[in-house]
Amino acid sequence: MSVFAKLSKYDSEDSQGGGDSAPPTKRAKRIESHALVDVKLSAWNPLSVASAVLLDLSWQGFKIEFVNPVKIKPGSRLTMSVPLASFGILAPAKVKLKIQVKWYDSRMARAGGIFEPESHEQDYLIQKIIDVLTLRGAPEDGGQFTQTPRAS
Repeated sequence: MSVFAKLSKYDSEDSQGGGDSAPPTKRAKRIESHALVDVKLSAWNPLSVASAVLLDLSWQGFKIEFVNPVKIKPGSRLTMSVPLASFGILAPAKVKLKIQVKWYDSRMARAGGIFEPESHEQDYLIQKIIDVLTLRGAPEDGGQFTQTPRAS
């Protein structure tokens, strides 16, 4: 058997799923949330804070809907303050995350973007939020929340 025949054999196995490589995924699973967050729109003006609802999040990013329309644009770097008590995380009280806006829909006052964690603690808290929402039964495909029965 020639070298080319061996290579084409391995290539065909990989393309049919027989190889070790997994197929690439389009995007990470999104987990719904309805947490209220504060978004600091300007680094230099402490009064420029807008309220928003965290609609969904994943490791790759988030989607928020502002209560009132704001003036931001893709590429903006903002700070999002997420209160952790609503996720059952008692300490610290909130986490401030640096975010970068990737898109903004001014008609619906919605924005999406990515997290820019500055520490391992912020990575850990993002993971805890995702874990809590997953355990609560938050739907990943847009369905209704399911309530888990309490043990008596």
